[in-house]
Amino acid sequence: MKPTEVVLYAVPWCERCHRVRELLEAAGVSYRVVNPEDDADAARRLQQATGGALEVPAVRVGERMVVDPDTEALGEALGVDLTGLPRVYDVAVLGAGPAGLTAAIYTAREGLRTLVLDKGMPGGQAALTDRIENYPGFPDPVNGAELMERVYRQALKFGAEVRTFEGAEGLEPEGRMFRVRTAQGEIRACSVVVATGSVYRRMGVPGEEELVGRGVSFCATCDAPFFRGKHVVVVGGGNSALQETVHLAGFADRITLVQNLDRLTASQVLQDRVRALPGVEIRLGHRVRRVLGTDAVEGVEVENAAAGRHEVIACDGVFVFIGLEPNAGFLRGILELDEAGFVRADPATLTTSLPGVFVAGDVRVGSRKQITAAVGEGTVAAFMVAEWLERRGRGD
Repeated sequence: MKPTEVVLYAVPWCERCHRVRELLEAAGVSYRVVNPEDDADAARRLQQATGGALEVPAVRVGERMVVDPDTEALGEALGVDLTGLPRVYDVAVLGAGPAGLTAAIYTAREGLRTLVLDKGMPGGQAALTDRIENYPGFPDPVNGAELMERVYRQALKFGAEVRTFEGAEGLEPEGRMFRVRTAQGEIRACSVVVATGSVYRRMGVPGEEELVGRGVSFCATCDAPFFRGKHVVVVGGGNSALQETVHLAGFADRITLVQNLDRLTASQVLQDRVRALPGVEIRLGHRVRRVLGTDAVEGVEVENAAAGRHEVIACDGVFVFIGLEPNAGFLRGILELDEAGFVRADPATLTTSLPGVFVAGDVRVGSRKQITAAVGEGTVAAFMVAEWLERRGRGD
């Protein structure tokens, strides 16, 4: 027996249309959406049912048309009990960094019911950056927290719902929707944007974890003022390590930069800037083997592998900048990840291995780890979500 066709006549600007669509999604009803303002045949059919008016929302169930139905009338037409159903979002954005908030700005602005979840405060790693010098439109350096606060307010302005300290802990498809699990409960959404970002990688040496917050830090912007006039060790040789070294130089008297490779990997501009700083010593080919101290950092033991020599560098703090770990562990077995745990996706469409789930920002394989790149990917992901929902509404 052929299933009864369900058609929703709706326009993007209509709040009642969104509510009817939400009820259909929550009930798991398969339907397609037509816009009578763009579809002449749909307009004629709707006018025949209403006596000439293009009144929306309207739902056609088989040959029966119900116009602007309340929950009871819609449920009666469908033969489904619609009372007490959970709310369904058009898109759940996982992460409130530059990529996630940008995606939310675009989807909410298009009238899509948008929920943003984040395990912490909005802004991601960008909010912890003291000086951002390469963001378009800001010829003078801008503070990362200030920039991300503006982006956050913009997402709220367009109607996105943002929940802080409620991060995603699970994701799975459920019929025509996705179920996102958090510590506070479950959320249902028609599409998902994964923008959970990354966290700082640990060295994994004795003393590191025990002294986090007591001299071991992963954020110079947060902790540099505590080391005014002191000696600190910076571990790493990439862009992040050298950027943070520049910031630390405004506080610490001495900085020893320890890099396990025989060269720095940061951009030449940053290398030149760091080499010109007074009080900075660069140790290439050295690896930290132990962080020393009981109640606070007292020094580090380093190894020069080429010379076969160990030595202790006395210091007051250790700042570790050796890369990022993706916040994607909860997606293992759900999405395709690479060996390091980053989410694989089509770089052009940001489509993951699970249709309807898109990825943007630092958690994606091959991302550039730049704020502007994350913002661009958030924009692309939002467009992909809109196209996905439109195709899904047509039954494609």
